Amino acid sequence: MIKEEIIFNSVEEVQSFVNQAERWPADVDVSLGSCVVDGKSLLGVLSLGIHKKLNVTVHDRPPK
Repeated sequence: MIKEEIIFNSVEEVQSFVNQAERWPADVDVSLGSCVVDGKSLLGVLSLGIHKKLNVTVHDRPPK
């Protein structure tokens, strides 16, 4: 599991992040406080806001 903080400065940055997250074979979560959304959901990530410090959790790849 990887945890990082990220700040998006534009809708285009969020869209690029979501496009990359969609290619990841496991779950990606983005959170702000107690709100957690799917990192593969553009609307979900945008609902947390731009110019805010968000927490990203990239889960391990699923077993093959």
